[in-house]
Amino acid sequence: MAPSHHPLDISTTFEAMLSTSPPVGPVVLLNVISIPPGIDKDSFLKIWRRTGLILTKAPGHISTQLHHAIGDGNFITNYAIWENNEDLKNALALPEFRKVCEDFPKGTEFRAAVLQKIAIEGVCMGV
Repeated sequence: MAPSHHPLDISTTFEAMLSTSPPVGPVVLLNVISIPPGIDKDSFLKIWRRTGLILTKAPGHISTQLHHAIGDGNFITNYAIWENNEDLKNALALPEFRKVCEDFPKGTEFRAAVLQKIAIEGVCMGV
């Protein structure tokens, strides 16, 4: 059974972010993942690795980094940089990616958003 997907930003859908036209980039896929209680994190990460190997070979992928909550929590964040939202959309539609996603444990939740940098003078650089 495929995991559940929910928007991270309640003001727009993940699909709308992926479908922005003309494409924008670079973009960050921020994906907050909740692993169901009782599921071994290492087993989960083996499945995630299979999805990651597919996506890292897709056109437009720049980098991916996972982060996890300190301690024994089952909370993981995926921060992946893509050349643009269209490349990300195409990668997430790959049949082999979708097939592997079916292996995630029932109850796994993904909350995702597609982000762009914001420039704040003297604090952070823009695109």
